[in-house]
Amino acid sequence: MAIDIFITFKGNCREAVEFYSEVFKTDKPQIMTYGDTPAQPGHEFPLFEQVKDLVMQASLNINETTVMFQDVFPGMPISIGN
Repeated sequence: MAIDIFITFKGNCREAVEFYSEVFKTDKPQIMTYGDTPAQPGHEFPLFEQVKDLVMQASLNINETTVMFQDVFPGMPISIGN
């Protein structure tokens, strides 16, 4: 049985995704950053310059299990190790 997992990081998501991809020998991960999102005039989000390189979404398929990854947006609460 497959399960879906979602893991949130505090700025080091890209490093984690690339590490897990190497360890589990998956296809190269597709990583979308906050800066990759299309611009929407009049709807800019705050702190863009601080978050443009953070991971907005990434996923790996590991043994038929989807593992999704994301960096938390600055100022949002996160329980490390939880």
